[in-house]
Amino acid sequence: MPNPNYDNVTAAKLLNAFVPISRLNKGEAGKIIEEVKKEGIRVIVKNNVPECVIINVEEYDRFVALASRTIRIDQTEEEEEKRKAFIQRIRQNVAEPVSAVADRKTVMDQIGPLGIDEEAVNELRRLG
Repeated sequence: MPNPNYDNVTAAKLLNAFVPISRLNKGEAGKIIEEVKKEGIRVIVKNNVPECVIINVEEYDRFVALASRTIRIDQTEEEEEKRKAFIQRIRQNVAEPVSAVADRKTVMDQIGPLGIDEEAVNELRRLG
């Protein structure tokens, strides 16, 4: 499934993305930054080998936000919030560990009645 955040890459656009490091050495950094703002990504090459990538701040922020997700980057923010709420519910249902030497009655007294969150159980089965 194509990513809607990216337009189709043409051969010319891809070739224009490569910038020789000599342009930076000649004081053209400002021009290159303007190109990034207008046209997108630039790949700095040294001896025809990519050395680094220049992107605009908005793309960087988007990448950072995507990288902070722990399951799938294609989740919507709503799906992500539901997942976080689900994890919080699981954590609330987890009892503190009891002593390994405690007998069954002591353990049951400490834990109390066990309620089952069937939605959480089904979600764990789906993830597992």
